[in-house]
Amino acid sequence: MIHRALVLVLAALFLAAPAAAREPAREAPKTKKVEAVGKKVYNLLNDANMALQEEPPRYSAAEQKLNAILAMPKMNSHEEALVHQTFGYLYSSREQYRRAITAFEKALALEGLPDSAQLNTQFNLGQLYMLEEDYDKGIKILTNWFEQASNPPASAYMLMANAYAQKASGTNNDKAEKAAYRNSWKWAKQGLAKMDKAKPREPWMRLGTQLNLALEDYKTAGHWLEQLVRRWPKESYLKQMTAVYGQLNKPRRALVAMELAHMEGYLDESKELERLGQLYLYNEVPYKAAILLDETISSGKVVKNEGNWELLANAWTMAREYDKALKPLERAASAGKNGKLYVRLGQLHIDGERWKDAEAAIRKGINKGGLDSTGEAYLLLGISQFQAESFQSARSSFERASRDKKSAKSAAAWIQAINARAS
Repeated sequence: MIHRALVLVLAALFLAAPAAAREPAREAPKTKKVEAVGKKVYNLLNDANMALQEEPPRYSAAEQKLNAILAMPKMNSHEEALVHQTFGYLYSSREQYRRAITAFEKALALEGLPDSAQLNTQFNLGQLYMLEEDYDKGIKILTNWFEQASNPPASAYMLMANAYAQKASGTNNDKAEKAAYRNSWKWAKQGLAKMDKAKPREPWMRLGTQLNLALEDYKTAGHWLEQLVRRWPKESYLKQMTAVYGQLNKPRRALVAMELAHMEGYLDESKELERLGQLYLYNEVPYKAAILLDETISSGKVVKNEGNWELLANAWTMAREYDKALKPLERAASAGKNGKLYVRLGQLHIDGERWKDAEAAIRKGINKGGLDSTGEAYLLLGISQFQAESFQSARSSFERASRDKKSAKSAAAWIQAINARAS
């Protein structure tokens, strides 16, 4: 679900500028003939607009001039519509959106404005309804506006996308939510296509990303995330990119994104650093995984538990740094609930021809229990004892191993070797 703060910022972009800048650029339509504005009304309207353009705006002065016009005994529809339209701009600037809505609706109802001004007022009214979180009315008004407007700008499409995204985030019905997100993406897709590529808009691209994540279109979401990261390599984008590439089964790209996030100092949680280590191993970069995990476990950034000690041991093993794998594997075995890792530790000692250490580790594993194959553990125990020339102990271990189908054949061969030495 898209967070409200993300989509509200889009609507805010439209009302942050002066009134004139809020009106979308369009090709000029044919304008209907309107009644003339009298000199006195013109002067008062001009004074009101000048007061609004000052820094800071003189709202009281502007309101006084507009009320003076409304107090006149006679006004034509054009003059009255202009007064209410100006009231709408005044209230919008003061963030009195409900009053601005009423003013713009009065201006539109009079039908006294030229076509272009009527359309611009309609557009502003649609924005205000969205800021007031009445998205259905905002969508209805802007849908009508799109039917009349010529060559609407990208910002108008994104405003509609924002409205549908807000509708989606406000529903508890999964089917309605998905439908709203699809409608939102329909509008956003058109707006993004019309966006000035030389001046890309981060909030728009972010909305496009979030919509496609909500629709589980990870390929399109990945496209927009790549654009965002290229221009604004922020923490949230890099982490989202890692997750998206995971969904797309592109572990190499996921690693690149997460490694960049780490380089930027964005990975500070144990799970994130563990995930980076796992990605290094998956992409067959074990030495980097080992260095990362060794440093972060030692510093306490990564939790010291069985899984992470084992992960570090795996990294050193895959990097063929077997001696460095011993200590983390021993710690993992000590923290484990069963003896499997002790047996594995024993196997490492056997590979390094440390027979006594191997025997000690394997015995701990057998005593701790929970092994997949006790027979294979006794086979390894017997091998370590045989190589240490403890032949009687080795025979006993091999006899135990022979009771297991998986290790019986090998155990018999080792017993024959012991018999051959005795003869």
